[in-house]
Amino acid sequence: MGYDFCKLRKNHDALHECNGCQVIGSMFEKRRDIESKRSNNSRALKAVFHKNLEELRICANKCATCRVLYRAIWLRQITKEEADRLQSLPGHIWAQLPLWQSGLASDFNPDLLTVGVGDTLEAHTIAEISCMRQQGIPPVNLHAERTHSAVNAEVNGWLRICHETHTECRNLGRSRRNPNNLIFINPTSGMLRLVEGSKLVHVPYVALSYTWGLELATEDEKANIKAAATKENNSHQRREGFPMAGLPETILDAIRLTLSLGLRYIWIDDICIVPPTDWNEEASRMDEVYGNSYVTLATCSSMKATEQIPYFREAWRYKTGACRLYSGHWLANVDMPLNEIRLRSTLFTRAWTLQEERLTPRMLYVCGQRMYWSCSISQHTETGQNGKLPPLHGPDRFAWMRHPQSFLRACRRQDLAALHEQWLELVKAYVKRNIFRSSDRFPAISGLAVQYLGPFTDENEEVRGQEYLAGLWRHTFAQDLSWSVQAPGAPERRLDSVAPTWSWASIPVCSDIATQNMVEPTSDFALLENSRLGSGGDLDKASKVVTRGAEIKSVMVRGRFRRLLAKASTEREWSSIVPRHNAKGEFDFSSCISEFIHAQNPSTGQLVAYEPHKQEVVTQLDYLLPEKRHWNSPDIFSGIDLKELACLQIGRSSMLLLRQYRTRGDYGYQDEYSSSKYQRVGICNSVHDSFFVAAPLETVVLV
Repeated sequence: MGYDFCKLRKNHDALHECNGCQVIGSMFEKRRDIESKRSNNSRALKAVFHKNLEELRICANKCATCRVLYRAIWLRQITKEEADRLQSLPGHIWAQLPLWQSGLASDFNPDLLTVGVGDTLEAHTIAEISCMRQQGIPPVNLHAERTHSAVNAEVNGWLRICHETHTECRNLGRSRRNPNNLIFINPTSGMLRLVEGSKLVHVPYVALSYTWGLELATEDEKANIKAAATKENNSHQRREGFPMAGLPETILDAIRLTLSLGLRYIWIDDICIVPPTDWNEEASRMDEVYGNSYVTLATCSSMKATEQIPYFREAWRYKTGACRLYSGHWLANVDMPLNEIRLRSTLFTRAWTLQEERLTPRMLYVCGQRMYWSCSISQHTETGQNGKLPPLHGPDRFAWMRHPQSFLRACRRQDLAALHEQWLELVKAYVKRNIFRSSDRFPAISGLAVQYLGPFTDENEEVRGQEYLAGLWRHTFAQDLSWSVQAPGAPERRLDSVAPTWSWASIPVCSDIATQNMVEPTSDFALLENSRLGSGGDLDKASKVVTRGAEIKSVMVRGRFRRLLAKASTEREWSSIVPRHNAKGEFDFSSCISEFIHAQNPSTGQLVAYEPHKQEVVTQLDYLLPEKRHWNSPDIFSGIDLKELACLQIGRSSMLLLRQYRTRGDYGYQDEYSSSKYQRVGICNSVHDSFFVAAPLETVVLV
């Protein structure tokens, strides 16, 4: 039968405590003994205290400590999918306690007990619990039903205080315009009606941030999601009125939540963007759609539109009180910080949701176990105490993340240097995200680009002195060109139909890039491309400037220009120039000290060029070369030898690595090259000063 972890006894506080929790208490005593003897080199003490999650749940019905442990695990479940997987996980429930003498890693905290489920070390299966010698703040006990009136009251309190007292948040709104279309919710009949926003005085509305999740949906679910869209053949009917029934579950729950907030209007992309309106054109207005909303609702709990927002929140099944182990340690649940939600939620792996979050002055995050709030002035975690009880946070591992409203604040303050720095951070985060249609690469960030142009618009809302160039900006073009990949991609995945090679938008979806490379300006580099501004009227409105900029495929530039490799350069194996013990990333050219050589790392995409008695040049290729060392992809790179690679200086120590563009004719690629057109294939942000000393100034077209 094995050990009975669930056998109960009364502890010194007259509370029920099971044998499993006695095991945890004994771990603290064992740690004290080990540390007093200073004789153990283990990094942690670990023990099983329940056979599985179901046993822990049953035991928590009576054991006060198990209630805290059970809640800790469930608080980690952000999405419904995570919760479903958790319940099907096999394996014991274990606890782990760090030892004070174990080398003291940077995140070492002796006051945290770790509990986990099985052997799957995923973020949602491991939880941390505060364990202190003194009793802390009283535990939070929320209502398990998400729709409970107390939950609505707390959320409405956040909204009311923000709208009534936060002047800065009100000032972050984009305009007083409504979206082109809104959904009106009749609270009596439950019927919906598509209305023209332009015919309404500005109304408070909810903007929905969610994910379709088509790549995760079954065929029936895909049909349900697609049927929700407004089409030319049903738009007239929807303006007369249509029922909620049949809409995907996430959308239904968002509509119900809108009503619970006392609001009657909601904007949902697939319903409110009405054909024949161009989707890309509408996307460039997202700065107003989300910026003018009363609040944006982020459904962090759903991985696809057909999933319900959980009604019952398992973390709050049992009420907990002050809980002390027999070792004298008080246990308390640690609240998940909002930034971890933003980092882990599937919703925020989706490209479109980056601008949906960063353009809204107020964001309500609906997660599997509780609600979160963020506006420019304050952030809240649902505590059931209307903000009177502060959340209990563990170590702050997410302090590096930007505040959701920081981009809006930078735009309003018109600190152009800070604004550009944030743009580069946004691009880095954006390129890493997934997107269902690669053709959406520019539209899904166009709202942020329009917002970025705010400081450059005049009293007529026309853009002056700045221009959008395929995801880069005219004023900072050299620095914007200096992005680099963290790992080279496969050439065939390049989005050549979406963007030119010099734009980060051409990099494959879900790539990791660096965007904040330091570029010291050089007067030799110049963007010669004529500005497309100055036509006046609608053509110079920010949305038009962004839409037009996304279509740019080439730019003319001038700079110092030379070949990367000498004609006499010979290729060596990478291993021949890398010392056996190479902790500093150094190269050894002693065996070829008087030769011109080059070598490529086939796994990292590094390409090193060495000239006798000079500092080597280390470049980073955007894409991996095939084994034969030729750019021979039929659609992206035609055959070219490494010795034909050229370098264009864009900063004192920065240069682009280029290859001559091969024109395509009726019968494929032509034998001749375009003499002045070049494609980007890599970057170097650490070239030495003398590399371009004798290089001539050239005018080239980047494509």
